[in-house]
Amino acid sequence: MKILLMTYSVILNGLLGFVWIIFISKLLEVFNASGKSFWMGFFITIATLLFLDITTRVFESFDKDKRHPVRVAGYVSFGIVVLVSIVIIKTS
Repeated sequence: MKILLMTYSVILNGLLGFVWIIFISKLLEVFNASGKSFWMGFFITIATLLFLDITTRVFESFDKDKRHPVRVAGYVSFGIVVLVSIVIIKTS
């Protein structure tokens, strides 16, 4: 059962990481065109906090411990998706 939850966590957080990257990229395009860097930082901060809230609400059903293996696997998959997107996709 733990393997199934871990797989679900990895897939869900990977998808959330991908959606976060798309959202942040669109915000950067909009605010770079208008030159409003303060608002860009403000909205990126708000968006990041909202995505953290989404992941916290999803993981309430797993376990309350933040170091639970299912949660850690999800956080790692989120980070891997974001890093791959920043390092590989943005540099090419």
